[in-house]
Amino acid sequence: MSKTSLDETKAGERPAFEARDLPKSNASLIVLQGAEIGRDFRLRRGTMLIGRGFEADIRVPDNLASREHARIEFSYDRKSRCVTFYLVDLQSTNHTFVNWRRIDRMALRDGDKIQIGETILKFVLLDDIEVKFHSEVRNRITFDRLSGLLTKESLFLALEMELNRCTLYQLPLAVLMMDLDRFKLVNDAHGHLVGSRVIGEVGQVIRDTVRGADVAARYGGEEFLAYFPENGRSGAHQAAERLRQAVGSHLFVADGPGVRITMSIGVALFPEHGRTVEALVGRADGELYRAKDSGRDRVCLCPEEW
Repeated sequence: MSKTSLDETKAGERPAFEARDLPKSNASLIVLQGAEIGRDFRLRRGTMLIGRGFEADIRVPDNLASREHARIEFSYDRKSRCVTFYLVDLQSTNHTFVNWRRIDRMALRDGDKIQIGETILKFVLLDDIEVKFHSEVRNRITFDRLSGLLTKESLFLALEMELNRCTLYQLPLAVLMMDLDRFKLVNDAHGHLVGSRVIGEVGQVIRDTVRGADVAARYGGEEFLAYFPENGRSGAHQAAERLRQAVGSHLFVADGPGVRITMSIGVALFPEHGRTVEALVGRADGELYRAKDSGRDRVCLCPEEW
């Protein structure tokens, strides 16, 4: 073997990879500014409602957005095989803007910036590689990689915005602090690898159990945090019980020895127990400790007379 052959870069055929091979067939609205910065809403055929109401397909948690603010309409021309997305304002209180100009109805073009309240979304046409890139960037920025839930910092930001909305419209809200009972025993008995898998599966159980409007995060270690918009005392207690029972009835790491674990939950309510993120999380944490001290595997909610 010659001396130069060891460190020479091998020449190869350049792959036939051109822009036309990757058609930009994926239309999305990406949040550039707002509580859910970085979120990517994939657009589909038919119509999609934009607004701050829970029934919206593209929910914008913004006090200046109407519950039914605008609509995305899909149009396909068979002759030209051209797809067009239209943005239609639904007589919203604070209007809809595209590229800083007020609109009633407008065909969207790649790169257009849409302003709804204080939230700015960008209309983009993406190829498959760009779709994967945006998804990975968002996951790295806002999601806990082990549980798949939001990071604590991302939830705090979203909760701050939600509390402003609840204050303005006098709506209730519940904050839940959750902790896996005796989780150290899982790590001691099965090892940290199994413990990590349990954390991941708990995240999936939480996602499968809560409503689409509810927001959950991994707080740290084996602790989780969530908030449930427009949920008063009765609804919050029932939702927390569903979560507790879902975790308690789940067989974790089913392809191994199988692990059973329970969860204790503390609940605080807005505005009864606080009006700030710090006050509500602190009160929910106090209720969590009360659940732990009173036997674990239970939900504790501050008494009404507190």
